[in-house]
Amino acid sequence: MTAIRVNDIKRFMELLLSGEAFDTLMFIEAEISMGLDHTISGRINKSFYTADENEILGNAAFHTWAVAKESVRQTVRGKRLPVRMKVVLQKDGEQGTGIINVRYDTNGLTVVTGFAQKGFNPDKQPERDWDSEAFGFLKGLGLDIEIC
Repeated sequence: MTAIRVNDIKRFMELLLSGEAFDTLMFIEAEISMGLDHTISGRINKSFYTADENEILGNAAFHTWAVAKESVRQTVRGKRLPVRMKVVLQKDGEQGTGIINVRYDTNGLTVVTGFAQKGFNPDKQPERDWDSEAFGFLKGLGLDIEIC
């Protein structure tokens, strides 16, 4: 697990809410606190979709960020910034699941990485690899970031 401070909040939020950089990640949930508190689940509601659409969705449990980001963007849209916001994204891999937890509040914006290994493995290298991959991904977007 690594905490990464994002110093260019506006640029990060543009990339997250309007760009395509995060689109392939699975959207787990968002919590947004404004005048009202909002919780948006990324879980696919299979009963909403037709049989043909469900066939296309397959066994996926969550929507991609590409599908969900418009709902989040519409929720945070307005003249005032949210008091706080959390967005949880994930990427499945061979050795486990990498998690990107975006946390914004009045103190700034932090991305916290996490990793859940498939099965028991005392080796922490896959977790370190994910932390490094996530840091490199954010750095590759041209963001001003630092490890907290």
